[in-house]
Formats: sequence, structure tokens, C-alpha cells
Amino acid sequence: MDYKPVGVGKTVRNARRGLPEAGYWKKFQSPVLVKEYGMVTSLEFSPIKPHDLLVTAAMRLQVYNGRTSQLKKAITRFHGQARSGSYRSDGKLIVAGDDTNIVQVFDGASRSVLRTFKGHQDPVHVTRFLPNNVHVMSGSDDKTVQIWDIPSQKAVNVFSEHTDYVRSGCVFAGNANVV
Repeated sequence: MDYKPVGVGKTVRNARRGLPEAGYWKKFQSPVLVKEYGMVTSLEFSPIKPHDLLVTAAMRLQVYNGRTSQLKKAITRFHGQARSGSYRSDGKLIVAGDDTNIVQVFDGASRSVLRTFKGHQDPVHVTRFLPNNVHVMSGSDDKTVQIWDIPSQKAVNVFSEHTDYVRSGCVFAGNANVV
């Protein structure tokens, strides 16, 4: 059998380079990858510009700048796994629950704890501000959903009809009475 050398062929140029939409695709950047300390339990964008990203992971809430994707601040005032960080509609307050059965409201600028709600018997997995901005909804593994009044720090409603853990929930933006 005779050996016949094969010549080096020409490579095909990138076909996209000549296409009209190539300029459009060049505007995009590579995704930003951030290694977190533990399992991410919640992501939420701020409702106001620059639409910072609130990441709930491990025992902390982290706020990433909406423009630069850099870490802006971290809230680490949790004694258990933090869960379900959520912004108020004006972006000034943040609420989150944790595995020590409490719900905390934080000032978004100073990171200080403004209110602490105690009343659940098991870990709190979901927290949200109601549209009226003076109540907080929380759902827990104790099979209850509670509506908290921020000024008085008291539960104004307790829904205990669930037959299983409450791990997710939402509020209707058009009506504070729909949870």
C-alpha cells in the first residue's frame, strides 16, 4: 500500500463576520460567573434603577450592582440558612426569612435590621412585601402563611389551612388582599 500525503486544507473563515447582524452580537458581553458560598435559594431584581440583583444564598443576602455586576453589599445577620430575600416596591427595604423561624426586614442602604417577626414554628421559606408596603407575607414549614404589620411587628392574619409545607408564594400587585 502506498502512502499518499494529504495537503493542509484552507480553513473556512467565520461566516458570521460578514453577516449584517454581526455588529449586534458583538455588543453582548460574556456572562458573569460568581461563586456563591452555598445553595442559592432566591434571586430578585430591584424594582428601581439600576435594578440591582439580590441573591439569597447560604447565611447571607448579597446585592450586586445592576450595571457592573460587582458585589455592592452583603447582609449577614442570619443564624441559619437565609431564604427568599425580596425588595419592597420602592427598593428601600428588603425582607428575608431563615431557618431559625424568623422574618427580618432590613434597610437596603444601611443593612441594619429594622424589624424582626417571630411567630413561625419552623423555617421560613418565602417572604414578600404586600403592595400596600406596610405588610409582609411569610410562609413556613409549619404549614402557615402569616401577614405581618411592619409598624406594630404583629401578625395581623394567620392562614393555617395548608396541609403541607409552604415553600413558595407570591402576592398580587394590584390588590393587597390577594396572597
